[in-house]
Amino acid sequence: MIRKLELYNIRTTKFAETVRFYVEVLGMRNGAPPGAPEGWPPSWIYDDAGTPVVHLLPVDPGDPQGSYAKVSGFRGVIDAGESPAFHGSGAIDHVAFECVGRDECVSRLSAAQIPYAENHVPQIDLHQVFVKDPNGVTIELNFRS
Repeated sequence: MIRKLELYNIRTTKFAETVRFYVEVLGMRNGAPPGAPEGWPPSWIYDDAGTPVVHLLPVDPGDPQGSYAKVSGFRGVIDAGESPAFHGSGAIDHVAFECVGRDECVSRLSAAQIPYAENHVPQIDLHQVFVKDPNGVTIELNFRS
């Protein structure tokens, strides 16, 4: 089912500084999401092979809780009252895996009575399943047709 680590997502109140670090210090490239329409914000960091490996989630430093809730609510698995961190390892929002066997995955989650949320990104024909591990880490399982 899990084929490889696909990306990790960082929620940051220091968006410009984070982009500069990955681009200027590590030599990576900043760009729009894969398959995004023209004009989409450049919130992805690409490795030397052109693979998007870091997804940055810009958070308003003036209202970190409010802005984080607005952009992350589509996953449907955020615990009520969850207080996201924006520093250190707590800034890691989720980890994504490239997967196969979506029907089997959803069946396993249902059988184990584990809550999950699904999302479809039609522009790139991507089906996502979001689930929390026992430690509260959000896992994004990506299935492509």
